[in-house]
Amino acid sequence: MKNIFLFFLLLIVGSSSIYATSTLKKVETKNHQLYLHFSSYVNKNYVNKIVLSNPSRVVIDIKNTHLKNSSVVSNLSSNGVRSFSIAQRKNSTVRIVIETEKPYKSRVYQPMASRSIIIISLPKSGAITPPQNNQIVKEGDISISSILNKKNKNKNKNKKVEPKQEQEATIMESIFGKSKNRSYDGSGNPRKKGYTIVVDAGHGGHDSGAIGSKKYYEKTLVLQIAKRVYRHLRKRGYNVKMTRTNDKFIKLKNRTRFANRNKADIFVSIHANAVGNRRRAKKVHGVETYFLQTTRSAKSQRIAAIENSVVLDKNDYLSNNVILEAVLSGPKIELSHKLAIDVQSKILKNLRHKYRGVKDGGVKPAPFWVLVGAQMPSILVEVGYITNPYERARLFSPAYQNRIAIGIAEGIANYLAIREREFY
Repeated sequence: MKNIFLFFLLLIVGSSSIYATSTLKKVETKNHQLYLHFSSYVNKNYVNKIVLSNPSRVVIDIKNTHLKNSSVVSNLSSNGVRSFSIAQRKNSTVRIVIETEKPYKSRVYQPMASRSIIIISLPKSGAITPPQNNQIVKEGDISISSILNKKNKNKNKNKKVEPKQEQEATIMESIFGKSKNRSYDGSGNPRKKGYTIVVDAGHGGHDSGAIGSKKYYEKTLVLQIAKRVYRHLRKRGYNVKMTRTNDKFIKLKNRTRFANRNKADIFVSIHANAVGNRRRAKKVHGVETYFLQTTRSAKSQRIAAIENSVVLDKNDYLSNNVILEAVLSGPKIELSHKLAIDVQSKILKNLRHKYRGVKDGGVKPAPFWVLVGAQMPSILVEVGYITNPYERARLFSPAYQNRIAIGIAEGIANYLAIREREFY
């Protein structure tokens, strides 16, 4: 009963913090975008955009918000923008007016990884206007009626001003820090240049990983599956890179460095699970997908400890505390969780289409060192238990491996397609 009470208490506190009044504390321009930094969470439903003409203006109203001070709009300039104006409305609404040299498709979106930021796209061409016109104005100075052109106002006296319908920016622009500008087919596959995806085959070289028997090694199995994932992703038009393509050992920290260096949009590490207890080995089986996060689950900690053992030996300066600290400031956990759900679902769907008894081990958080430091959504897939004789036979079957690979590729494609369609 006590736990239930605490749960609802946290729920109430969390809800109140989400909808509390936020403060606009900083405004800046970079990469043809206007960044609005708030003191706390900003509900995307509180943001409303109106596009006006003669002169060209974009008006953004943000409800339940207050301005910190007059300095937030100082020294702003951008190509094709004549002026920036910000006003505090009486109804706890901040209004932003961007006057431009010519009309453009403005996009307003909110990064999923940082809900305290709102981004407004700006023109990408035109002369740079000096920032002296930027101003904080008082209530009433930039009402809709005052910024409408007088001629148009008289001509359309009895007409309501309707917001212009425009396509908003996709969440992917903020997730990966760059505009993708891609076209997609009906299945969500990129027709043009694809995203960059790094596929990591776990272990390798002297690090054999889990051993199912004398001739069944995890390092061999996961490399076979990784190569199949590579081929299926390539067929979908993605730019795919592998951390290793042969029996070579690569330090765990260098795997995500490789992904970061190649500016990957997704990092997926492929592994196989194991159970040390021989009595339990025949009973434990299933597919599991992990994302980087601290956890109290003894099982998740045990599996992570096995995979991390290659770096956490007695002669290594690293420790579990180091990993946990890295997790707290690590990659985009929420996005990785969504990716893990999509991949796990598609793997199960493909396997169960032909094979019976495939167990859903679930999507779980765990402190895997191989995921620490990734600057993109990243997951670790445990394709099955190599110590289970029945599942091991399936895992080393080309047909079974192919269905796993297709599932991973479909999960990634589904994840990217959904992110592309998330407009704000």
